[in-house]
Amino acid sequence: MFWSQPAKVQGEWYINMKLKYRLACIYVITAVLPVIVLLTFSYAQMRDILIERDTKNIQSFVNQAGASVDSQLEIYNNLSNYIAFNETISRIVSYDYKSDYEMYSQLVSIFDPMLSSLKYFHDDVNQVTIYTDGDIKHDTTLAPVSEIKDEKWFASANENTQIQWFADSGTRSLISARKMSVLYRENVTGILYINVDYDSVFKPFTENTEDNYGIYIVDSHGGLVYGYNRFAEEYVDKELDFESFCGLQKENGGKHYTIISQEFETADWTVYIYEPKELVLHSAKPMILMIFVAAAVIFAGAVIAIAMTSRFLLARVKQLQQNMREVEKGNFSVRIHSDKKDELGELMNGFDHMVSRINTLITEVYESRINQKEYEMRALRAQINPHFLYNSLSLINWKALESDREDISRITLELSNYYRTSLNKGKNTLTLEQELSNMRSYLHIQQLMHDDGFDVVVDVEERILGFESLNLILQPLVENAIEHGIDLKTDGRGCITVRGWLDEECNEIYLTVSDNGVGMDSETAASFLTAKTNGYGARNVNERIKLYYGEEYQLKVQSTPGEGTDITIHFPARKMKE
Repeated sequence: MFWSQPAKVQGEWYINMKLKYRLACIYVITAVLPVIVLLTFSYAQMRDILIERDTKNIQSFVNQAGASVDSQLEIYNNLSNYIAFNETISRIVSYDYKSDYEMYSQLVSIFDPMLSSLKYFHDDVNQVTIYTDGDIKHDTTLAPVSEIKDEKWFASANENTQIQWFADSGTRSLISARKMSVLYRENVTGILYINVDYDSVFKPFTENTEDNYGIYIVDSHGGLVYGYNRFAEEYVDKELDFESFCGLQKENGGKHYTIISQEFETADWTVYIYEPKELVLHSAKPMILMIFVAAAVIFAGAVIAIAMTSRFLLARVKQLQQNMREVEKGNFSVRIHSDKKDELGELMNGFDHMVSRINTLITEVYESRINQKEYEMRALRAQINPHFLYNSLSLINWKALESDREDISRITLELSNYYRTSLNKGKNTLTLEQELSNMRSYLHIQQLMHDDGFDVVVDVEERILGFESLNLILQPLVENAIEHGIDLKTDGRGCITVRGWLDEECNEIYLTVSDNGVGMDSETAASFLTAKTNGYGARNVNERIKLYYGEEYQLKVQSTPGEGTDITIHFPARKMKE
């Protein structure tokens, strides 16, 4: 009896409780713990997703910046090769002159212009000097090797004819040095020294649009080549000096930092970029706050709805929970809508707006960090669905054959081949045979459009068909020949001639596109590849070839008014790799 009375009082208190409060208590007891677990798990999942996305963005930035530096160093390497293997320079340096006047004449008239021109055409080149035996010193282009024997990089450069890069982060200097093999064969010591602008070479690593990251470039011996830290004022304490970074690097970032590395292709360096994980999640705080606010609204609305009707409430709560599970999995595309104007209906619509807002924030904060040029290229390629295009052209061809319209079938097949080789699966290079196939398809279509109003002659050596070529370098030139040459011709029949051959002596491919159209005067021909003319296609081809192969590979234009125009392309002969 002593214990029965309190139990009875407690039982009566629960039994006499109003249903809406009882339902509210049951919901709180049975739902609070699961929801807390759900929110905790959702937060952990969101944290992992944000770190993963940020890591991919950092990797993309490192890859693009590293490729830019590699490209710049490759240009300097080409300049170094040009000088190191130049027989004229070797002859001038190693020649036994009879008099100082004879030596001075050779240095001023030939040697100086060849070396100094590199600085004129490349603003980032600070100094080009050849150090040789003896005590001859001439301007900044020729000096005795005794001047550099005390430099810490001299021993390595004096033992190797390969290009070596040396950087000093303290003095912010960057040089390449090598022994000139041409002089070495003449038993003459020759060290080629090229000094380039340190900050200009590594500038791509400072062009990230975001803050709060650090970069260190390290050589194969663990020495510092370049360092750059960019942190907002309130996060300066997260910045690491090089010594602290080296200790952290051994732990692969530890618990608090994300570290991404990338090796250079042109130098024996490795770039590391680090970013505090805490700051990655800092940008997600508004979203996390919105989740907890929404959770509070869910609890309040659910309690009011339960008080009204359990069946009606449970049906809609179940629907809401299903959508929450999808969001927990990372699916922010789920949508839920209620036509009811009560609290639960507003709660469901509020959840829909919250998910939509979270999705928008993720897109704005993270997807917008992808490089704009990469987005533009993807958008351009996405405008054409190759499979849909090819299937549509195949259907047109089949319909044309079924209707005995061979002319339609022919132009459809040519158009299909033209787009297949033009798109080239997104690759920049293809075989010369494929490039000629693309050009022929375009010319066949143009001949049909012109009622066979002009002739086409293709004379290309068969042995070069398997060599590598840039994509879409012939089609713009024949298009230009038709539009600005053949179409304007008023007398006689037009003719376009395409020739290709291999120059074995210099191991280069030569291609010419000729027409017997109206031609151009000398002034127009001289400015044909500049922005002052309408020859955009040819100018684009010229810029692409220079960018891919080097500045020395430029289009050559020869034209005579009333007789026609010849455009010549030349580039290194390289077998196409599988």
